[in-house]
Amino acid sequence: MASKKGAIAQIISDQWDNIIARCNTYQIRVLHAIKSCRTATLGGQLYLCNKCHKNHVRYNSCGNRHCPSCQNTERLKWIDDRQNQFIETKYFHVVFTIPDSLNALCLSNQRVMYKILFQCAWETLNGFGWNKKFLGAQIGATMVLHTWGSNLSYHPHVHCIVPGGGISIKNKWKQANGKGKYLFPVKAMSTVFREKFKDALKQVGLKTNCRVQKKAFEKEWVVYAKPAFRNKEILIKYLARYTYKTAITSSRIKQYDKYQVRFSYTDYKHRNQGKTMSLSTWEFARRFTMHILPKGFIRIRHFGILHSSWKMKLFPTSKKSSKDYKTIWLEKGFDVDKCPNCKKGKLVFIGEIHATRGPPNNTSNYENRHSL
Repeated sequence: MASKKGAIAQIISDQWDNIIARCNTYQIRVLHAIKSCRTATLGGQLYLCNKCHKNHVRYNSCGNRHCPSCQNTERLKWIDDRQNQFIETKYFHVVFTIPDSLNALCLSNQRVMYKILFQCAWETLNGFGWNKKFLGAQIGATMVLHTWGSNLSYHPHVHCIVPGGGISIKNKWKQANGKGKYLFPVKAMSTVFREKFKDALKQVGLKTNCRVQKKAFEKEWVVYAKPAFRNKEILIKYLARYTYKTAITSSRIKQYDKYQVRFSYTDYKHRNQGKTMSLSTWEFARRFTMHILPKGFIRIRHFGILHSSWKMKLFPTSKKSSKDYKTIWLEKGFDVDKCPNCKKGKLVFIGEIHATRGPPNNTSNYENRHSL
């Protein structure tokens, strides 16, 4: 079996005929970007070390939000921007999940169902926030849509990061009840969330199987709330992990070939045990494709006092980071200009590599013309 580096791109390449035959146009475009990421297909740049005079090629990344190899710099920028937008209070992690009996309806109506999921989750939180029994103030939430389980199964849910308080009508901060141990009662939130979702489905007029609908709305729904975060650093890193990640990364893939993929996952139903799963290569690709979001759909949303209009009032001096990617990575201990070969020299840009072609076959010409 092949090594796991670049595994997902290679798996997609191996299944390209199946993808062309079974996926829609937008999914094909996304998967083509992922399999082309950091390859000669997208072009790149040629560099020369000023010490050892060795050539180095850096191919362009695809920049697609579904790509497991991209967005590392964007994640670090996002963390940097959040440092100055933190309310000095405890934060809570709340997860809103819909039952798997509605999965087929979600898959065939993704844009509508995901919008309803966001809408009902926020309406539930906001309603409990304004309830004087629990708080009586305007709360806020950062919500992130996830559609996957650890084993790549289809599992639509939203993660909500909620400050433990809000802004009262008198424009003063009001701390939530519960002394930081809990935000709102989860059983009550579960019931309200279920009823709001049921009403929202009726309003949009989606046709559902009566038996499926009965099964979905007769049983209890699950709203899960985790304990408060201990400090700002843990919160921001946790948020970044959820906002810049799609389904699976190549690091979780143990082995793969043209016929089978073996990858690690966490079994949350059995005490978070680490396990390994084997899937046929096409089944792996099919599951990955299920988590491609509709074109232009925003999966990270801010509500209430964490919405941009409120942030201008709460954090008037906060500005987006102006650091370039080199500075960001240097602060993390990685010098992008250092030669990976001799570890002493600096890489000097000497030419573009045009898309759909690789580096020049004879790189000695570059050495002769640009040696330093």
